[in-house]
Amino acid sequence: MQNAKEEVTLLNPDKLGYKDRGKMKWQGMILSEQKDYIRKMKIDDGLGEIEPKEEMTEEAIAEVLYTAYVTKLPVAIQAAILRDGLYYPDVIGMVLGFANDKVVLDVRRNNKDNVEKRVTLDQIRNVELFDILKYYNKRRADD
Repeated sequence: MQNAKEEVTLLNPDKLGYKDRGKMKWQGMILSEQKDYIRKMKIDDGLGEIEPKEEMTEEAIAEVLYTAYVTKLPVAIQAAILRDGLYYPDVIGMVLGFANDKVVLDVRRNNKDNVEKRVTLDQIRNVELFDILKYYNKRRADD
């Protein structure tokens, strides 16, 4: 017997160029109940389908914004901008004032920090006064 050295080459999917799709390959295995739950979570988080509100005129929008500014009440604004054919969640904030042709808003994010936003009237589809108790995350006695 001869002592011949045999060379062993190990092949694995990574060396052969296989690209793992990660969790994408498991999407087909999600149950319909899980899909319904995920859809409900997205809607609760404001990421699901959002119904379009009535489109308002610039005069009506300006009137509501002025009322909110004078009374120091928060507003909920639906933007006239679509993403993938869907409306963005309402922007909720306080009207700080008006600069040139823009409305200056103090917008709450994650119930912690505030960000100043400037929007023009043509970017607004609908605006309405928002419940001040919900804005400050306080509960009513009847909730």
